[in-house]
Amino acid sequence: MSSRFALRSLRSAGIRSAALPRALAVPSSRGYASQQSPDEKAASLINAVPTSSLWTKTGGVVLGTAVTAAAVSTELYVANEETVLAVGFFIIVAAVGRSIGAPYSSWATGHIDRIKGILNSAREEHTSAITERITSVSALKDVVPLTEQLYAVAKETATLEHENFRLAQESAVKAELKSVLDSWVRFEQQQREAEQVALVASVKAGVEERLADAGFRKQLLEEALGQVEQLSRAKAI
Repeated sequence: MSSRFALRSLRSAGIRSAALPRALAVPSSRGYASQQSPDEKAASLINAVPTSSLWTKTGGVVLGTAVTAAAVSTELYVANEETVLAVGFFIIVAAVGRSIGAPYSSWATGHIDRIKGILNSAREEHTSAITERITSVSALKDVVPLTEQLYAVAKETATLEHENFRLAQESAVKAELKSVLDSWVRFEQQQREAEQVALVASVKAGVEERLADAGFRKQLLEEALGQVEQLSRAKAI
């Protein structure tokens, strides 16, 4: 009796579940250009099983069907309205997933391509920057010998400037000493000239003073006459 009731409920649930997918499939099929064939539907159902081998997928479907039938026949599971609602819900979810799968896949592909483009452009910019840096550094490979040469030239220039400064200082000191010595020589010459002028003036003044004396002139005249007489006697004149 219980088995008959289970079979009746299974049949009624099967009829309801078959009617509900048909009712749901009619509006969904209007959105597609062509309906899938039974072979394609079977292949899609088999591919929906999460395994990699065809035998494993087929065995899983058969095993699931057998377990479901055994559960229904032994009244471990009774198909009711909740089962129909669950099946309809899963069918609606599958239809919605198929309808939004392609746009989401295209959007995800575009987003991934955009991210890849950004990453590739960043990598290219980084590569170009590294290449430019390597090129600039390679251009500076002769900096060390050039710096050594410039250092040698700068050292020689500093030595020459030091020598020029030393010679300039020596020349300046010599010129200063010469000017000081020349000033002393001029001062001494001026002193000598002044002394000579003073001596000449004093001698001249003394002579003029003595000549102004009449007795001295007479004595000088007598001495001059005496010298003339001596010279005449000596026949010098």
